[in-house]
Amino acid sequence: MPAKVAVIGSGISGISAAHKLIENNCAVTIFDQGKNPGGRLGLRSLRNIPFVNRPVDVGAAYFTISDPIFQNKVDAWQQLDLAHKWSDTFHVFSDYEISTTTGPMRYATKKGLRSLAIHELAVLTKMGVNVLQERKIENVAVNSDNVKVDNEEFDAVVLAMPGIQAARIIENDELANELNKQNWASALSAWFVIDSDTPKYDAMFVNNHEVVSLIVNDGKRRGDNAPVINVITTSDYAKQRLENFANYADEVIDHALEIWNIQSEVVEKGITRWSIAQPSPATRPELPQRLAIVGDAYSDNPRIESAWLDGVAVLSQLEMLN
Repeated sequence: MPAKVAVIGSGISGISAAHKLIENNCAVTIFDQGKNPGGRLGLRSLRNIPFVNRPVDVGAAYFTISDPIFQNKVDAWQQLDLAHKWSDTFHVFSDYEISTTTGPMRYATKKGLRSLAIHELAVLTKMGVNVLQERKIENVAVNSDNVKVDNEEFDAVVLAMPGIQAARIIENDELANELNKQNWASALSAWFVIDSDTPKYDAMFVNNHEVVSLIVNDGKRRGDNAPVINVITTSDYAKQRLENFANYADEVIDHALEIWNIQSEVVEKGITRWSIAQPSPATRPELPQRLAIVGDAYSDNPRIESAWLDGVAVLSQLEMLN
């Protein structure tokens, strides 16, 4: 009989962990409390003509590559036209001066980064993975011979979620206390459409600003040149406004308009919040046998690639499956 494994969370790390478990001939079930997969690969759809249902990335802004394992995955996405190279040069706004900075190639998608998670879950489903969305898990209890997920028995469980979320469901006070020590930055993410051509910038890092940290030209990121802009706030600004975040769309957008010197009218806008947006690097706690936890928090450089690679390495935490 194949080992029965639950993966709780359908973000990038959970998806890559499920792939590795399937390769190891496990019977895998993915649980996720959300309606949509992808975790922090947030997405919104525009409402107004001519951009009805056009996606806007409002979570992770892009991804980069430094490891050959992830390079192979991105190559496969590119062959399927799911991902494309975007830009290796961003502008920088610092103390009201604008410069440029060159870094690694940033990759983006036509249909939003969440489309990668949707694609991968479809692949996993064809491979026999049971995917259960909108299924909130209340309790995970580790025993010597099994792990119970809301009283359903599994041979092992992978927690593919931020530690502070895992702490809420794990029936182990000592472990929950360790997981609650993770530090996460917050963010508000606003988007807007203007009634003119798309601005000239691909994206801009914003330094030493109390409100804005990043402005992205979603039209250039997506490749359709639509005049759609995404604005990410600083963590300090967001943390003070998470409860009433919807009231701050205009303020956030006005700062972006000023920084990019946009005079055009805003014809559509919105804002969302990420109370858990970006982790500080964390040490993976000591876990009982049959339990693993994956995510980009357990890397020196948290990002999409790190999340994928941590999921790929999941079997190193579950020696009983090897």
